[in-house]
Amino acid sequence: MERSVARRLSLVSLMGVCLLGMFASLSVGAEVPNPLAENGFEKFGSKWILPEELALRRDLDSLEDIVKRTIPLRRQVDLAVADNALRWQKQQATSKLIDQIANIMRRSAVGTDEEKKVQKQVDQLKEASRELRDGVDPKRLGAQPHMRAMLESLTLMHQQAAVLAVRVERASAEINQVYQKLSDTTRNWLEAHPEVSIGPLSRTEQIGQITRKARASIDLDDVPMYLQGDQKRVGVVLSDQFPTVVTICPKDNRLILTSNMAYTAGLRNLGGTVPVTLPCGHETKARTGKLSQVRMGSATLLDISVIVLEPSDEHLGGFIGLKLLQAWNPTFAKSGISLSLDASNQTSTASR
Repeated sequence: MERSVARRLSLVSLMGVCLLGMFASLSVGAEVPNPLAENGFEKFGSKWILPEELALRRDLDSLEDIVKRTIPLRRQVDLAVADNALRWQKQQATSKLIDQIANIMRRSAVGTDEEKKVQKQVDQLKEASRELRDGVDPKRLGAQPHMRAMLESLTLMHQQAAVLAVRVERASAEINQVYQKLSDTTRNWLEAHPEVSIGPLSRTEQIGQITRKARASIDLDDVPMYLQGDQKRVGVVLSDQFPTVVTICPKDNRLILTSNMAYTAGLRNLGGTVPVTLPCGHETKARTGKLSQVRMGSATLLDISVIVLEPSDEHLGGFIGLKLLQAWNPTFAKSGISLSLDASNQTSTASR
């Protein structure tokens, strides 16, 4: 009898433990804010946020990192430009002095009063020559190996910053829209559960501050430019996602892409082949198409007609006519390593 009672008590205790476990599980489950999960939110630390917010945070960190790397590189480029300008001026001054001496010597004879003047200028020439180091014509500075390497890196950073800035602003707007459109049911549930905290992970003011700082620090109105042979090369971004490098053609008004550039940018429905003459004078055949967007620095071209080269002409590279950018008053900088744009007109629709 006693054994039967003990066995019953043991079973009751076991059932009690099981019931307590079930209640504990139900209690934990009740803490999960189902309305948030239904809206796509996920737990992140002490907050519930959208998965897209983590991608946005990574992009913001990348944008800030690019700014940190761009500032010292731009300073290095500026110092190299200033140093070359000084050396070039000294070299030009020396050449001018040599010309003056040569002219005097041609007009003067030894033993005349001009001899002392000639000697003085010769002494000046010797002094200048001791300080002289090789300078490069600013128009050719972008072709020098050390400068070209820095400008290529700066071009890539410009493109990355442009892509990230647009992506950040777009993602931020979409995330804010989700928060604003939370249903009344979800809002009421949040009011009933003050212990539950939701995002956004990054405040709109913070995002705006980071993007403004990035645009100001990188200076998208000053597009880096380097030389490949005699070709002026700049970076562009196709369809707001795909960076590439093209040649600037001052007297042209066309955008010419290689087949690989066009495919990467999503161009598929191209017209038939037509004969074209490229800015370099090369005659070939190409197809035509329409690209939704092209960015170069602060300039944005929308719905622009493009010429797409055949795969056999891939080696020719892409071209952009400077006349396409007339709305931004493009000018080549005196330094020879950048193209300046007017930021007063940020977006244009090409009517070609």
